[in-house]
Amino acid sequence: MNKKKFLYLGIAVAVFAFVVSISFGLSDKNSGINPQSLSEFKFTYLESNAKLKESLTPYDIAMSSPVKLSKISDIEKFCSFFADENIQQQVEYCTSTELHDSNGTFLGNIHMVGSTNMPKIVLVVIQTDPFFQNLDEIKIVYDTVIENLVCNCWEDVKPSQIETVADWVDRMKNFHTSDVKPTSKSDLSIRGINLEMELTTNTQGYLWKLIIFQ
Repeated sequence: MNKKKFLYLGIAVAVFAFVVSISFGLSDKNSGINPQSLSEFKFTYLESNAKLKESLTPYDIAMSSPVKLSKISDIEKFCSFFADENIQQQVEYCTSTELHDSNGTFLGNIHMVGSTNMPKIVLVVIQTDPFFQNLDEIKIVYDTVIENLVCNCWEDVKPSQIETVADWVDRMKNFHTSDVKPTSKSDLSIRGINLEMELTTNTQGYLWKLIIFQ
């Protein structure tokens, strides 16, 4: 899939509700994901999605119940995120949720992929307009995901001397908009868990991607 083309797609799956999703592709050329050493997280799809939904509620960000995909045909159609076939083969199971702001406006998705038992990769994808009007929501979502799925330890660890997740987002925004570039990327590691942030310019504005794996 061409990573420069991002469309809003509707996903209708069996008895599950209609779900809006941002279609995107990840360039694996410079990714730190190693399919040979990619390991499962210690949380399940069910508990992690429920935890994130509960944690985002106080910020008036609504997270839908997850659509669950396990059929090969569904995964190939809706969860083909990786150009590297060796990484894509790690996707045996996929959940997808929608995020909406306090006005009910669609923000993006949280995808979890991996084995049928546990996730191996978490993908948080949010679209913003050319003026970054929902930048605060991006900071809240990224901070909440990292705090709940990685650790509540950012301020203690301060990876690469970055004070907060919000500071990381601001640095990425400033770096990306300081020059003409299609995609910018930043890699961090916290206690053995890898965090990759990508920011891509597209026709709607900017597409933000947070990828978490170990």
